[in-house]
Amino acid sequence: MPQSSSVSSRAPVSAGHTPGHSVLRLASGSDRAVFVGDLLHSPLQIVGPCFNSSACVAPEQAVASRRRVLQRAVDERELLVPGHFGGAGALEIRQENGRFALGAWAPFTAARLLRPTKTADGPRE
Repeated sequence: MPQSSSVSSRAPVSAGHTPGHSVLRLASGSDRAVFVGDLLHSPLQIVGPCFNSSACVAPEQAVASRRRVLQRAVDERELLVPGHFGGAGALEIRQENGRFALGAWAPFTAARLLRPTKTADGPRE
């Protein structure tokens, strides 16, 4: 018998980058992910959340939003899915000696993302 899975999502505002910017949080069972969009442009902003990009219209709010999102990623064991880092994937965020640190990278591969689905006419690529 297949197990049922419940997926929930939330899009809290993460002010500071641009007006109305939000992150997307997904949860399914014990799995958690946060899609950070424009909140992070570089891994440097994880180890130094005080570093803003030139696009942050409210720099102090952007720093506070980054710290809040990163802390929750640590506390809730959320995988962080960046929109602007090179490659496709997600990473764990850790806290070491009171500072945020990059954890393991979980790459997304085409094979994992583009699984064929069945249709009435057979498999679809």
